Amino acid sequence: MLAEPRVRLGGHGEYVTLWEWHLKGTNRQIGRAFASWGREQFQTGPAPCPSRGEIAAQRRFFARFYPSYYERMIGVADVFGLPVDEGAHDLSSLWFDVGIPGCSTAFVPGGRMVSGHHHVLRNMDFGVNLSPQVPFRPSSRIMAIDTEPDEGYASLAMVVFDLMGAMDGINEKGLVVVCNSRADHRLDPSYKFEPNPHPQPGLNELQLVRYLLDTCADIEEAKDALLSLRWYYSYTPCLYLVADARGRALVCHKSASGNRICLTEREGEPLVMTNFSLTRFSSDEEMPEEDGREKGFVYTRYRAARDGIESSPELLSTKQLAAIAESASFDVLTGPRSAGDDRPDRTIWTGIYDIEKRRMLTSCYLGEREDGTNRSEFVELSLGGSRLSGGDQATRGTP
Repeated sequence: MLAEPRVRLGGHGEYVTLWEWHLKGTNRQIGRAFASWGREQFQTGPAPCPSRGEIAAQRRFFARFYPSYYERMIGVADVFGLPVDEGAHDLSSLWFDVGIPGCSTAFVPGGRMVSGHHHVLRNMDFGVNLSPQVPFRPSSRIMAIDTEPDEGYASLAMVVFDLMGAMDGINEKGLVVVCNSRADHRLDPSYKFEPNPHPQPGLNELQLVRYLLDTCADIEEAKDALLSLRWYYSYTPCLYLVADARGRALVCHKSASGNRICLTEREGEPLVMTNFSLTRFSSDEEMPEEDGREKGFVYTRYRAARDGIESSPELLSTKQLAAIAESASFDVLTGPRSAGDDRPDRTIWTGIYDIEKRRMLTSCYLGEREDGTNRSEFVELSLGGSRLSGGDQATRGTP
């Protein structure tokens, strides 16, 4: 069943258009669907690569360590009429509207929730471009892709920048994975910034999210993958929050030199992540008090999410999680845009994952108003739709 994407939010002149897409089939068929949609709707395709040796090594990596993804690459090759071993194009990514996001993320254990369900809260932040001369505005085209492949776990993922990858998502086992960009190189000179724009043998920042969703059932399996596989970044270093159905969570990133993998783990306790490495400080008290817009409010957003979760005397509802997300959003922290400012920083979407229900509620940025921003209501996206939740995919969620 390779259904066509349908618009869930926007699509009528608003900044964001959110499509929902359900794909069931072989991984090769799914790869073909990504490539066909990308070519026709997003004007994207396999990027030329100057190094045949790197391409060959990359494809050997996927064939050996991630064969289901390699099948999707074959599907991409089918659509563009390329031999899978031709060596001059990167079949592993379908880039579009690429940019560097901000983002705030928090794991909230079930013991803190009225429902008793574990939740993950996420803001995806980005500097928008409101200029009418820009045909495809950054982060304005978002896909919520629900895949049920023949090999690998079914998953629901939010997709921007690369149709083949994922920014965040949840799989059928209840594993949630979220990617945030890491800004340490702008905050601490000991952190190096070495993007690698050409494909490498390994997983780039969005492929790593997709790998964990496709292949891992819980924290142990995700941790093993993070420690044993090679991963790198094409555009920006990243941090990853992973949470599972048993109420365990971790944040993973690389050290200042890039030579060590650093893990911060929790079980049954909240865990917050913005855009700095948690291991830079031995305690929260060591974090700078001031940051401001030039530093992306990285510590302010962290404290807003942390304090909103930990200081509540009562159990939290999804409505309260939405309020916590709003308090940590760029919409609130930067306020109404200044006259003539066509590039304000905004929270593109807020997602609230309910791990037990395998669903997320999401609200998207639609544009500007005189007193602030125009945002959509929350809509519900469920993994598998009626197949798993028994619900109507068209329902609107009420936090």
